[in-house]
Amino acid sequence: MTEETEGNMNRGYRLPEGFEQCSKLDPVLNAPTALDRVRAVVDILYSPGGCPWDGKQTNRSLLKNLLEETYEYVDAVETGDRANMREELGDVLLQSVFQARVCESDPDDPFDIGEVADRLVDKLITRHPHVFASDREARAEADEEESPEAVLALWERMKQREKHRQSVLDGISHAQGALPRAAKVASRIAKSPNAERLFAVFDSIHGSESKGGEHTPDAYADQILDIIRCAQADGVDIEAALRNRLRTAEAAVAACERTIKTGETA
Repeated sequence: MTEETEGNMNRGYRLPEGFEQCSKLDPVLNAPTALDRVRAVVDILYSPGGCPWDGKQTNRSLLKNLLEETYEYVDAVETGDRANMREELGDVLLQSVFQARVCESDPDDPFDIGEVADRLVDKLITRHPHVFASDREARAEADEEESPEAVLALWERMKQREKHRQSVLDGISHAQGALPRAAKVASRIAKSPNAERLFAVFDSIHGSESKGGEHTPDAYADQILDIIRCAQADGVDIEAALRNRLRTAEAAVAACERTIKTGETA
């Protein structure tokens, strides 16, 4: 960012009406960038003398908020609500900055948003050798990556190498819902150089646990896994598709309810 751009972004910022004389907000008003203003106000709220609720939060207690704000932003994007995107993306940013501020106060292993940002920059550089590598040897593998799909596969290989993972399934969170977790497992296997053999093992659970046509929990689960595999093969984000379909169904149900209510009061 150039000094001119940064100056344009900062110029004109004013504290909300009625709060101009609050000395506690001096660090916010004097912050050099918009992101620094977020950090400053979060620090005030979390520190002694700030907000009693904010000051009691932990990384674990904030997880529910992080998930809710993320899904609210997803909903804003999928519905094309640009005004709500501005607000919800800010809430997602707040959760990231808040989490980092809590981490900064850890007595045993503290770190701040600056370290988080530097690690992110390093990761973005090392996982894009096709963009940033300068020597021929480093670019040898990357030069072969041209399509977006190939670049994504390169990202996964670099991640596995950096994290010293022994399995393509290492690092998949068990805390997420079963549907996105299943989609992640299928995606990871598909990107493996041994995908055919791994999928054969993956598919071997079909029939060994349930038989086609049976109305058992395993049979239903196998059908869902098959749908996920087919959707990914066709480039469909099954979770997003399901969210959008549910949104359409919910709108239709709500419209029907309004019609029924109108008929009852007519």
